[in-house]
Amino acid sequence: MSRTRSAVPPRFQLEYLEPPAGLEGLALAAFHFAWDEEAIADRHPGALPQLSIFMCGEGEADFGERRDPVRPGAILISGLTCAAPYRMRGPWHAVGLSLSPLGWAALTRQPASAFIDRFVPANELLGPDIDVIAQLITNGYRDGTIDGKGACTMLADWVRPRLHPVPTAHGLLIRHTLDWIISGLNPALERLYADSGYSRRQTERLVERYFGLAPAALARKYRAIRSAALLAQPDLSDREQAEIAEAFYDQPHMVREIRRYCGYTPTRLGGEAEPLFQTMLAMRNFGRLARVRSVPPGPDAR
Repeated sequence: MSRTRSAVPPRFQLEYLEPPAGLEGLALAAFHFAWDEEAIADRHPGALPQLSIFMCGEGEADFGERRDPVRPGAILISGLTCAAPYRMRGPWHAVGLSLSPLGWAALTRQPASAFIDRFVPANELLGPDIDVIAQLITNGYRDGTIDGKGACTMLADWVRPRLHPVPTAHGLLIRHTLDWIISGLNPALERLYADSGYSRRQTERLVERYFGLAPAALARKYRAIRSAALLAQPDLSDREQAEIAEAFYDQPHMVREIRRYCGYTPTRLGGEAEPLFQTMLAMRNFGRLARVRSVPPGPDAR
């Protein structure tokens, strides 16, 4: 796996690696993360599914009326409707795979919508074998026999033979939906329905199954997250400013939407209070969605 380093604040280290061989289109990137402070408070944007191994660190994620424990071991996230605050007792070290919707489906065989807004112990969906590889990765990482890159390789090697075929027609719908999402900040719903190959109702059902949200909610979420990522850039161009302005009814609407999905008002974007969130908000993996073009072999069933 070739690697690219992200520019992050010095409080933690976050390294993205190119998708492991054989997982192209399924894993958008592998990552290694380390934050050695004792008390950590941040939030997770939850834009993309993840399979993570936490080698150390524990805490909880706050979903308002419910709090999910976050402990060492393997965790799955299918996606979040809003950015979720969390508190961790560090040091906190993790490796993982950032999955495409296709990757989530091929690995878990479960609808993403059934696990939205949850930090799920991975053994609930992947069986006890994930705990075995998680412990091997943790032991090797802690005793220094493997580094972050080696841990990512071990996880990818475990995942690869456990992927399941996704119906070809469903894979094509996932690809079509990804094309629609990345086409602009405010993509037209009618364009998605017209070109999906399914009825409007079937399209809505399948998009929610694979992406966790119905099409309108999905577009609304990504509009806010992508706009926030753009606004956090110090060198925002006039063209990008105009694109953001056109995507919302007015400025109060933009502020409300970004606060809902990111937990911030635009004037606070780019601050230092939650540096990991700011780094993840840059959506370094978002552009990789455009690469999702391969569809695992499977019956062309609707």
